Amino acid sequence: MSDKSQERSFLLRKNIFASFLLKGWSAGVQLLLVPLTIACLGNYVNGLWMVIASMLMWIDNCDIGLGNGLRNCLAESVAAGDEKGCKQYVSTAFIMLTFVMGILILIATVILLNINVYGILHIDATRVSGFTEVLIASVIVTCATFIFKLTGNVYLGLQLPAINNLIVTLGQTLTLCVVAVQYYMACHSLLYVALAYTLSPLLVNIIAFYYTFGKQYPCFRPSIADFDKGKVHSLLNLGVKFFIIQIAGIVLFMSSSIIISHLFSPDAVTPYQVAYRLFSLSLVVFMLVVTPFWSATTDAYKRGDYAWIRTSQLKLRMILVGIAIILFLMVVTSKWIYRIWVGDMVDVPFTLSLYMAIYLFEIIFSQAYSFLLNGMGVLNLQLIMTSLAALLFVPLAMLIGGRLGIEGICIALIIVNFPGTVANVLQFNHVLSSCQKQTA
Repeated sequence: MSDKSQERSFLLRKNIFASFLLKGWSAGVQLLLVPLTIACLGNYVNGLWMVIASMLMWIDNCDIGLGNGLRNCLAESVAAGDEKGCKQYVSTAFIMLTFVMGILILIATVILLNINVYGILHIDATRVSGFTEVLIASVIVTCATFIFKLTGNVYLGLQLPAINNLIVTLGQTLTLCVVAVQYYMACHSLLYVALAYTLSPLLVNIIAFYYTFGKQYPCFRPSIADFDKGKVHSLLNLGVKFFIIQIAGIVLFMSSSIIISHLFSPDAVTPYQVAYRLFSLSLVVFMLVVTPFWSATTDAYKRGDYAWIRTSQLKLRMILVGIAIILFLMVVTSKWIYRIWVGDMVDVPFTLSLYMAIYLFEIIFSQAYSFLLNGMGVLNLQLIMTSLAALLFVPLAMLIGGRLGIEGICIALIIVNFPGTVANVLQFNHVLSSCQKQTA
């Protein structure tokens, strides 16, 4: 193994270990937030908050792929030793994202003021007031947060995902503290909860921005003078593809809550989200492992170190076996876990837990290959398959969900994601085999 391969692997292991510590704390925070938020709002209003949170995920992916574009371009510039290019990429990405978020705030505000949100989500106006205003406030704060969150993508591009995880975890921890204060002070308001969830990450990301570019990496500090139109194409070439893939993926997740609220009621969103939050812990664990591989793969691919990529993929396959065992045990013990976690506030059917576990393993299995493909910049097939899944999901979920209930939504997710999972496996093996033959 070359010195560079050893250095890359060492950095990878160090970041995975640090991320495990941080994400362990983060997972604990997220678990505590669920019953605390339900206790603050009740099942009905909490279901609506889950819908809002799902909608905010749109914004989290409306950067036209600039975040992931910056991540890849920065990793390539670092591998090439181009410090000036790094600064230009950072400056160009920040300026473009600020422009995009400004437009998004305007469009979202106009839309929300001119549609009947209460009618679409079957909201009882006597139980919830000012829902539209809460939505608008959440959108504005989340847009501002997302500009500063680009700092985390800089660390990802530098193969330091643990620092990005630290920023995210601190934001979540502050959210937990604020919601706990609201609960004990009996401030049981949807608006207060929404502001706690959105303003806390904004504050942490603003601090991280000034620390990163003021002390840690002043050489990368974004400035208008370093905006480079020539870098726009590089950022958007891969970025737009990442954006479409992200949006298609978020349609699958976000529309689930909206469909459940529309077909049934906001009450039904809560058990669905509780099941998702529990079993998505397996996804959190896997993401801890797979995230550092993205930029490390970009570095290896740029240097032609295909043997390292193949070895990494074999390691991820072994981890998948462990994830499958964890999910099986979670399904078997889910009844007791729910009882300890949320008590009798939420009733989650066993079949919903089973289908949710199957869906999440499918996603995790797919991610084991897609993250390596992302690092290599091979996105076209992912783009097609994810877009098709998003197009098929809503009508299929409406059909199956209408007949089988909430479990039908999970079944629809499993069906539409299966072809993309198979495609990721086949494409990864094809691309890597072709590269190795060319260098043989």
